[in-house]
Amino acid sequence: MLIDTVDPEKIVLQVYVQNLDGTPKTVLTSATVRVYKIEAGSEVVLLAATPLVQVGSTNVWRYTWTPVSLPVGHYFAEYSLVDLADDHFVDVEDIDIRDIAVQADLVLIRKIERGRWRIVDEEMIIYDEDALTPLLRFALKDIDGIPSNVNIFERIPV
Repeated sequence: MLIDTVDPEKIVLQVYVQNLDGTPKTVLTSATVRVYKIEAGSEVVLLAATPLVQVGSTNVWRYTWTPVSLPVGHYFAEYSLVDLADDHFVDVEDIDIRDIAVQADLVLIRKIERGRWRIVDEEMIIYDEDALTPLLRFALKDIDGIPSNVNIFERIPV
């Protein structure tokens, strides 16, 4: 699971439970999830074992977690399940929390690369991917700092 935010308000932790033959398993005696990270070689628990709730009568078991804060980093969600035959299953899912500001920068860079740009008078205009919506404007200067649209030496955000 990848969460693109610095401090998520809610993280939905869920597991789809199946029998060995691939058919949905809709009855469990116990289903829990816990979240932890490894720090300096030790396990740090952020969410102690918490019951998962079955979604309707499906094979989906879910818990919506609202952490106080969850900094950018790598975490693990451990799902522990027990069925009617008292068989125990454990699965671990990676959770990567990434900085949304970095992601927003990447989106802007993609728009700049895919959009068009145009020089009008002594100004460079960079458009969104629709080629109509201006994203950025730059004043263009020559080597002497004089506004120019030829022999451009510098661009300054407008």
